[in-house]
Amino acid sequence: MQNESTSSKQNVNDNLDFNLIIHMNSLISLLKQFICSGCNKRWDGSTTIKERNGLYIQLEFMCNHCGFLTRLYSSPKMRNGRRHEINVRLAIGGSLNLPPPVQEHKYREVQEFILNYVETAQEQPMIDAVYDAISEAGDVEDLTENHECQLNFIGASGAMEKEMIYEMFCRSLPKYDIKYISYIGDGDAKVHKYLTTNPPYPGVTIRKLEDTNHFAKRMLSCIKKIKQENKNTILSDGKKISGKGRLTDGDAIKFKIYFAKAIRESKTDLDKLYEKSWAIFNHHYSTDIEPMHDWCDPQWCKYLQAKSNGQQFTRNSRLAIPRACLDLIKPAFLELCSKTSLARVVGGGSQNANEAFHSLLWTMVPKHRFCSSTILRTALGLSTIIYNDGYSSLDKLFTSVFSSIGYF
Repeated sequence: MQNESTSSKQNVNDNLDFNLIIHMNSLISLLKQFICSGCNKRWDGSTTIKERNGLYIQLEFMCNHCGFLTRLYSSPKMRNGRRHEINVRLAIGGSLNLPPPVQEHKYREVQEFILNYVETAQEQPMIDAVYDAISEAGDVEDLTENHECQLNFIGASGAMEKEMIYEMFCRSLPKYDIKYISYIGDGDAKVHKYLTTNPPYPGVTIRKLEDTNHFAKRMLSCIKKIKQENKNTILSDGKKISGKGRLTDGDAIKFKIYFAKAIRESKTDLDKLYEKSWAIFNHHYSTDIEPMHDWCDPQWCKYLQAKSNGQQFTRNSRLAIPRACLDLIKPAFLELCSKTSLARVVGGGSQNANEAFHSLLWTMVPKHRFCSSTILRTALGLSTIIYNDGYSSLDKLFTSVFSSIGYF
């Protein structure tokens, strides 16, 4: 049976068996209050990091008076290996053996404290981004419990996008002294209709530009739809649209890729875009007897390449798409490659920048998990700073919050 003193000693040791996060300067300040065991003088010396592995660190303290060395190992090793306990606990996640965190209401107070700094820091990158955009565009001016509800929208979820975009347009003048005269959309007409019926700026008509990537994908969708609707139809050559030597899904994908390339290369010139778009269809519709390469590009058209070299070009009929199949999918080109339709992508762009920003935001706050408004706004502010100015721009934020950015 254990005696009382032994049991008491073990309880004390158990109470101290935990990890602790402490600032290095606090540790050095503590050491300077102690006497060096080598010279019996108040310790004053240097600190060296001898080894660092993950969260594990080995420190060496040397007394300036006598040169006496003392080492500190921040974590013990595992019994069955060379790994340090703190790094193994980190891999487990919630088993770092740290003291309990602050109470929830205090934690929320800290979140609000940080949010104020983040939202202040994000303003300048947003202002800089606005003026960069203006300059590039030639100076032409987005369990139930009692709680504090963070609801910021009332209405159907389908109406949220148009309301938020409208609010973004309305605040552009008081916030940045600019007017948004156009935006890139992905085919949804609700936003543009709302901005047209509720103009955010008097006398200014908002123009919707098509997302070039989404617009090009419509070519693939239209061709696939035609194929599906006519899969059992006998065409003018007595065969169906699918099968060996017929129109394949791979051909449909190539049409989409060629169409997207034409849009990217000619999105500022409607006439050129019209010719490049129809060159795709006409090139495939051509035969040796009836060549239709007037709008083709010599860089990829083998007929024009052979002609410029004074050679005879012979079309490989085995690899060609039959005219009967092309006649069936021609309505897709008539719909998307008319000048009226193509005018919607002239001057347009893509939403790739938005997707890149969203991807950065979702690494901080995954969209499939709920988070509070405070955390979302903090992540949004951090994402704005990083996206516009890079990770190094966080130095200013950390300096404003903590007075220094720290070593790591």
